[in-house]
Amino acid sequence: MKYIISKRRKIIVGLVFKIIASTFVYYKFLTPSADVQQYKEYYASKTKQKALNQGQIKVTFLGTSSLLFDDGNTQLLIDGFISRPPLLKILPFSTVKTDADAVNKALEKIGIDNNKLQGLFIAHTHYDHALDLAYIAKQTGTHVYGSESAINIGLGNGINMKQMSVYEVNKAMQFGDFSVTVLRSKHSPTFDEGEKIKEPLKQPAKALDYHEDSSYDFVITHHNKTFFVKPSANYIDGALDDIRADVLFLGIGVLGAQDQDFQNMYYEQTVRKVQPKLIIPIHWDNFNKPLTDTLEALPKFADNTKKGFDFIIQRTKADKIDLQILQGFQSIYF
Repeated sequence: MKYIISKRRKIIVGLVFKIIASTFVYYKFLTPSADVQQYKEYYASKTKQKALNQGQIKVTFLGTSSLLFDDGNTQLLIDGFISRPPLLKILPFSTVKTDADAVNKALEKIGIDNNKLQGLFIAHTHYDHALDLAYIAKQTGTHVYGSESAINIGLGNGINMKQMSVYEVNKAMQFGDFSVTVLRSKHSPTFDEGEKIKEPLKQPAKALDYHEDSSYDFVITHHNKTFFVKPSANYIDGALDDIRADVLFLGIGVLGAQDQDFQNMYYEQTVRKVQPKLIIPIHWDNFNKPLTDTLEALPKFADNTKKGFDFIIQRTKADKIDLQILQGFQSIYF
């Protein structure tokens, strides 16, 4: 009898320990690294979808650094990462693939028009930027622009080489009234900087098979408006000396996890160089959660999003630059 009680006690103690350990891990590492609701005063005003006037542009945020630019006649898509597989799927023992149903619903929701979508531009080839490129290209017929690794993702999933092009950096490309210039950039501190996808990559594949290759920024102009899209929170010293933009879509992913010297240099080499009137932070959300109109911050193990937001807000406030936060599927008009 004493043996049975002792055994039960050990089982109970073991369960209690596991519960405590699991709770500690969850709150220490897996909870959001910021309560985005605390920044509600910076939320962009919710605007009902409306027909675009001549010369007007609508930009729709799809989480991470995925953005749709639309002037009513021409559409351009940056990244277009929509599938957002859960955390367990990106572990080394698992694989990721496009969630066709999620992509189809999102493309319909944001009003993708196959006749108007003129280009899909891949910032770099980590899975949270490039996972859905082949499926979107198949569904819409649009042309894919990216690194050699982006081409290999397309080839591995049935996209013809004629439907894809390797970037010609610093060369303006015209799409209707839009002009797009691709600039070399640098990924936020990463374990596989510059590593390439050297052969066609077919889905399903491990998330770690989606190597970075090269990273890029985008200058997008439309008549007298200029937008600068900086997907990754890092800089090349002096690279933006001659770049100016009205609106800066500023990547802040893992910025809060960097030291103050890095943060200050990032600000000086991006915001201070580009001199925007408006900054919209991007790549702050937890991309292992589904794309919805209420996005969560990256988890604590990945970033300190609160520190990143607080830093950018403090600096932009001092420089009298407007800052607005977009949620998933939210559009802003210019």
